[in-house]
Amino acid sequence: GPIDSGTTFQIISRPSIGRPFGWEMKTNLKITEFEPNRKFATEATSGFLEGTKITYLMEPVEGDKTRLSRVTEFRFHGLARLMRPFQAPLARRDGGVEISGVKRILESQPGRDGS
Repeated sequence: GPIDSGTTFQIISRPSIGRPFGWEMKTNLKITEFEPNRKFATEATSGFLEGTKITYLMEPVEGDKTRLSRVTEFRFHGLARLMRPFQAPLARRDGGVEISGVKRILESQPGRDGS
């Protein structure tokens, strides 16, 4: 359905570090900012990375293409702090899958062409 500020959803991911063991990570997210065709931001409201903020920025490039970039502000709690040294490399490694999913969701939104 349509997304906007305040929309909540859950993602189930399989981080690369846990794939050999079949680990899944469930995280509830809330959209904290939404500007169609420009920007949206999320904050984890539960799970391993509660409080982590991710901002996606969209900028037009040649033709009808859009560049999608991501800025992540990690928050670590409890045992998750042990992952701090590994999180940036893992996020870079797993980010392509995430960006593909975000792209699919954004392209399904009404008015994505500016209407």
